[in-house]
Amino acid sequence: MINLKFKIQNSKLLLPFYLFSFLLFLLLTFSSCDKQEMLYGSWNLQTATMNGKPLNDSLQFNAIPAYTYYSFLYENRLTVRTFAMGQITSSPDGFYKLDKKLNLEMSFTILHKRYNIRAKIKKLTKKELNLEYEENGNKFFLKLFTK
Repeated sequence: MINLKFKIQNSKLLLPFYLFSFLLFLLLTFSSCDKQEMLYGSWNLQTATMNGKPLNDSLQFNAIPAYTYYSFLYENRLTVRTFAMGQITSSPDGFYKLDKKLNLEMSFTILHKRYNIRAKIKKLTKKELNLEYEENGNKFFLKLFTK
């Protein structure tokens, strides 16, 4: 009987340790979600601004209108599909690179123009991606969504 009480008392002392270990495991597992994994998939461009003003004109936005989809694939491949100037076009030759500071480099060709964009990811969730970058003295902000 004494031996049984000793085991019960020890298990009560170890319960906080096990609980703490389990919570730490959960925290490390889910807080270290790989941003690269969150980026995979197709993202639809919803809004774009230049210097804080909405961009609606495709010519103003370097021929990348609001009907644009960015598909981030494995092996750092990037496909950009867009509807511009009456035609659907795609860039099968694109690529991207994401670093630990959430700097995103993208390179792709649309309508015979090569784009090399270095953006900062401002927000990345399972449903929303916000990018900010500068080009020719203008500051662009892109808001993209996925299903």
